[in-house]
Amino acid sequence: MKRARIELAGMFAALLLVPCTLYAQDDTMSFGEDEVAKGQQGQGGEAGAAPEDSMTFGEGETAPAEGEAKKEGEGEGQPAEGQPPAGGAAVSDSDVLGALGMEGAGTTTAAPAETGPAEGEEAAGQHPIWAVQQVYALRARRFDFQPTFGVSLNDPYVQHQSFSLALSYYITEVLGAGLSFNWYGGLGKETDLNFSASRATHQTIPINEYQWGGQINFTYVPIYGKFAMFKEWILHWDVWVIGGGGFIFTRPIPVIDPDYRTFDYKIKFCFNIGIGGRLYLARFLAIALELRDYIFPEELENRTTYSDPEDRAVKSNWVDDNFKLTNNVMLQIGVTLFLPFAFEYKLPK
Repeated sequence: MKRARIELAGMFAALLLVPCTLYAQDDTMSFGEDEVAKGQQGQGGEAGAAPEDSMTFGEGETAPAEGEAKKEGEGEGQPAEGQPPAGGAAVSDSDVLGALGMEGAGTTTAAPAETGPAEGEEAAGQHPIWAVQQVYALRARRFDFQPTFGVSLNDPYVQHQSFSLALSYYITEVLGAGLSFNWYGGLGKETDLNFSASRATHQTIPINEYQWGGQINFTYVPIYGKFAMFKEWILHWDVWVIGGGGFIFTRPIPVIDPDYRTFDYKIKFCFNIGIGGRLYLARFLAIALELRDYIFPEELENRTTYSDPEDRAVKSNWVDDNFKLTNNVMLQIGVTLFLPFAFEYKLPK
């Protein structure tokens, strides 16, 4: 306890002394060369001791020798050797300590500050580096026209292919709304797996074909970036998510009893959700890649066969009573064309 009290008392004394010390350092003192010399010859014989009678001299004046009176006009306007010019700066602490012969005195020389090019100028051979760079291609208030070709990925028995056209208008830099159209007619085909399985097992798997579809979509662009390719080119890219709803025309392909059964295309309500990305080739042109899932209730062919011709001719016996929720996952690749081609930045670089 006693030691703790001593430490607390020391800390309190230090807190009181520090402000006083800092306050004393605010006053700047100037000494002339003769004043320093006189201080060295002061009473008591100690170097740097102040004389008992202190005198004040103006700038450029020197103290007269002991026993001699200062002559009128002598030394006025003529600074002594080593003195600062009239009206000049005060002598630094290191100069005073050196004149007094005190240990540790030295001269400090400030290094010249490096100065860059004047405002609005650039150093030769150098380019400015902007802390925040402008977006390579603005999307706000521009149309995004996107022709693509797609193939289905998740149906092992029939492959659906499509040509698609999409047109979106970006309300902001990240949010857009638009329409898309898909044409499937005549592009689908049975896979080799379906043909081999039917031939080996003598069992037929119901398959469907699509004609066309249309959707209303909303697009959101959450990510935008760039990367260096082969240390030569800077390529810009972005990623979007898309979703919406629409319709699609599909029908079953008659494979159970093709002699009697024929089907017409029927409309089904269709949701879609997907993710895509594009790689910019120019400020108005990019390569686009999108993965989208089209979700809709599908009508399948009835697997039951009838021997009676009248039962075989009844259309209600051709299709299954239960609808199957179908996911048609399409991988679509194409190009993005922004209209108009040119745009203006709202803020300068």
